[in-house]
Amino acid sequence: MEGKDCLVSEKEQALVPPEWLGRSAVYQVNLRTFSREGTISALTEELPFLHELGFDVIYLCPVFTEDDSMDKAYWSTRQKASGTGNPKNPYRISDYFYVDPEYGNEQDVRELVDRAHGFGMRILFDLVYMHTAPHSRLLENHPEFVQRDEEGKIKYTSYHFPVLDFENPGLRQYLWANMVFLTAEWDVDGFRCDVGDAVPLDFWEEGRRRIQAVKRDAVLIDEGFKFSSMMTAFDSCYGVLWHEDLHNVFCNGAPASLMKESWKKTETEAPKGAKILRDMDNHDTATDWPARVEKEAGHDGMEQILAINYLIDGIPMVYCGNELACDAKINFFANRFYMGKYEVTDRDGKTSPDSVRRQKVLKLLNGLKKDSDILLNGTTEWLKHSKPEEVLAFLREYKGKQIVFVGNTKAVPCTVEVEGLPVEGTTILCNGVADQNQNIISLHPHGYIVIASQRD
Repeated sequence: MEGKDCLVSEKEQALVPPEWLGRSAVYQVNLRTFSREGTISALTEELPFLHELGFDVIYLCPVFTEDDSMDKAYWSTRQKASGTGNPKNPYRISDYFYVDPEYGNEQDVRELVDRAHGFGMRILFDLVYMHTAPHSRLLENHPEFVQRDEEGKIKYTSYHFPVLDFENPGLRQYLWANMVFLTAEWDVDGFRCDVGDAVPLDFWEEGRRRIQAVKRDAVLIDEGFKFSSMMTAFDSCYGVLWHEDLHNVFCNGAPASLMKESWKKTETEAPKGAKILRDMDNHDTATDWPARVEKEAGHDGMEQILAINYLIDGIPMVYCGNELACDAKINFFANRFYMGKYEVTDRDGKTSPDSVRRQKVLKLLNGLKKDSDILLNGTTEWLKHSKPEEVLAFLREYKGKQIVFVGNTKAVPCTVEVEGLPVEGTTILCNGVADQNQNIISLHPHGYIVIASQRD
């Protein structure tokens, strides 16, 4: 196709996610910094607001009972580096069947899920099965469920947590029972699987079969990038390379052309039809990176990043606070009891100009994602243009209908000539467009435009 570059290959087919996931963004919630309260009930109170913005899928970081040991020998490096002094780590679970009092109780979970389902929203929980806590009920009752060396000593991850032994059939039954319990009793709609690549694929395949026996359209999302697992176990995998390259382009000065290369690499490796999870902010990056992307790229840059992740093929993920243009200094180990030098999202700040703008943009993007067959089923083509160092330009197409994106990824203005740009079309979203004369567009720093058109 003249003026465009499209990658097509014959390959094996990925699982087809239920349409409710394919037409949605995933909204990730870390309760500790989601609000000052930091509780499940506080999230439940915000569901009407999130529903109004068009979010249909809530992914909740772990709320299960946490190991509260003050023995820092079993704290992760990140936990110690936070300086909060908080002994609890949501990813160091001591009981997989109960809610930690920090967040509430089991009834709070049921109220959250019931209220969400009443809005037509879905709730995903986080499964942390690669390791357990050093002082966990599982380890206490089943010392045979963890890996041991030749001397019988427990093997630990780099985070100082005992590694679970999936060669033990009893462990598998225990964790499958946990998945079924959460699906049947708490009525969750699926799971994000922490470090899913580190757990045997056949475990997830059987886990998928069991939860779907309870709820036919339950889903699994892998926090990993073994894309072949999407053929048998997972509905989506994380786009780790895309995530890192997007950050490098917007925050570290890498050329915009890197994103085309990143997309092509994933397209080559992933099975046909794979729905890659596209994120930027998440609980890890907000903790580990020296500054929030909202500050490094600015509000306009972050807005463009979100638009890109919604419009490119895959499933976008939005981190809690992004919908408010929040740039607070947050940390995954900071909570209301151990805040240290950190902050939480100001959920009362919804009327600031930046927040109002972001809400408007995400409401539009969520509506487009929900309603557009192009974004669900369309091909992705990269448009040739005159500014490969600065500009991203791609097109989504399905049955002759198109959505085109052109964006300046840099903090300086530029003018770009784009080949194959629709002569006639409707601008459905833009920010920082100084001028457009047919296929020549002048963009302010981090300016972008989204055009819908019909191909002749």
